[in-house]
Amino acid sequence: MDPSVVLGYLKTYSLFKKMEVLKEFKSQLIIFFDELIESFPMEGDLVVARLFIANQVPIVDLMNDFNHHINKNEGRLRKMIKERREDFFLKETLFTRHKENLDHFKKLWRSTTMDNEDKDIIWKWVDTFIFLGDKYSKAISAVAAV
Repeated sequence: MDPSVVLGYLKTYSLFKKMEVLKEFKSQLIIFFDELIESFPMEGDLVVARLFIANQVPIVDLMNDFNHHINKNEGRLRKMIKERREDFFLKETLFTRHKENLDHFKKLWRSTTMDNEDKDIIWKWVDTFIFLGDKYSKAISAVAAV
């Protein structure tokens, strides 16, 4: 088989993997917000955020923002998440472009409605987003290598 054909297949496969990860990232973000909305039905900002993710922002932009934000400063935010430091939710955000939502999420995190089990579930969601972000970065590297 012609090497250029093999490279073409590899590049197509790598692009497909990248798109699949982006699709899953978007799907998981929407499910995450659906669960938050179910837990906090009076928080209209959650509905707005969900609609924004589902219909407005290109998911590639959100993924790139997330990956850049979570990995900058030598992975400081990753370390906070790994250590389950609550100040992550009190002083930081998942996305650089949405710092205006920090006070809103801080209020939710501190509310009596959110118990330790809820917080643990949110930590697991963040772990999922990091997993998908890492998977996306690998897919990008694979495309670049071909």
